[in-house]
Amino acid sequence: MGKKTFEQLRQQRDAANTKLGELYLKANDREELTAEEKIQEANLEREIKMCENEMRGMKLESDHAAVQLENHKREVSEQFRQMLRECKDGKMNREILLAPSGGNTSANIQASGAINLDIKEMLPTLHEGLGLPAGLKIQTGVIGDELWPVSINDVAIEEVGETTSLTAQDLNFDKIKPSSKRCGLMVEISNRAIDNASFDLLSFVMTKFDIATRIYLASRIYSQAAWGEGNNHGPFSGLTPKTITLGTEAYKNILAAVAEFSDMGFYEGQVCISMDRVTEAELKATPKVTGAAAGFVVENGLCAGYPYTVSHFVNTEEDGNGGLQKTADRYIEIGYWEWFALQQHDDVRLAVDATSKDVIKKNVTAVALNTAWSMTDLSIYINGGKPAGNPAVYPTQAFSLYKIVNSSSSDI
Repeated sequence: MGKKTFEQLRQQRDAANTKLGELYLKANDREELTAEEKIQEANLEREIKMCENEMRGMKLESDHAAVQLENHKREVSEQFRQMLRECKDGKMNREILLAPSGGNTSANIQASGAINLDIKEMLPTLHEGLGLPAGLKIQTGVIGDELWPVSINDVAIEEVGETTSLTAQDLNFDKIKPSSKRCGLMVEISNRAIDNASFDLLSFVMTKFDIATRIYLASRIYSQAAWGEGNNHGPFSGLTPKTITLGTEAYKNILAAVAEFSDMGFYEGQVCISMDRVTEAELKATPKVTGAAAGFVVENGLCAGYPYTVSHFVNTEEDGNGGLQKTADRYIEIGYWEWFALQQHDDVRLAVDATSKDVIKKNVTAVALNTAWSMTDLSIYINGGKPAGNPAVYPTQAFSLYKIVNSSSSDI
């Protein structure tokens, strides 16, 4: 077998790092590793060091920049580890901002010598079901709550006699105010992992925060669950679905569904369609026009010519216990996402606890992430939007939910 490439070594090193992290997590509730686990730990550390030594030893110019990047990541991880040690020992504030803010010049991750982080770095869209729709913009670091003034009615031209007085018409205004909700999570890190220089601690912690944040945003944005009064929710939450027929009529019916928005004035902007994997697979095999060489409904990364996302959260509802369950039917969601405001508010804080009774018993350090998010539908007043239901709510205008009917492979 030939010499491994830099990328192969990196993948081998990362896989060993992951196994080492899983080993520490498994042993969190014990004071020390078992004899067998200590052997595994030593073997994994030896494998990590071997990979890193080979990576550093590579002389190819194309690999040199990658080696430098790996060294930088290692330095950052060590700085983060040192910051946790100092918090644990009471040498610095136990609540740390992920970025400097205002007059705070000491209790932030940058002042500790570690990397300055941004919430946007936690939101890649690479995993199934967690990609966010085209047109949706995420605003981070919002201070306080914004206000969006809106006109809630229109006026009409009158046709009157030459000397007849025109009727005075009122222009009424209201405001949309986001309601930010505290959002957070906590992970426990083995103190052994904090002390172990071979373990990429920063990547491990940020990966946990990253995945949890993306699941939270995607589930709220796509799911039909109501989530409870006053909580963040997306535009399809509790929405009454229309119906859409796929099969041989799929292309025409999807175009017709999008055209309904044009009738309401949404002829500009970026529409995005959302569906699950099964529906995507079906539409990839559904001709636009039966018997004609016109292509398929889903092709070249577009659905009927429009951007689309795929998420299993589209077909989810409340399970009665505060969680989600799969719906009996499949759905398609269509929306103009520039009319939805997704905002992260104020600072992002890391709170470190290494001294409370529970964490001492487990020999761990608890790191909690705290911030705030708001989700605001800005289309509720469009086209004379009126409250519905009891208590009164303003239904969305820029988004629609469609239950799929009469759709099967036999129709294709």
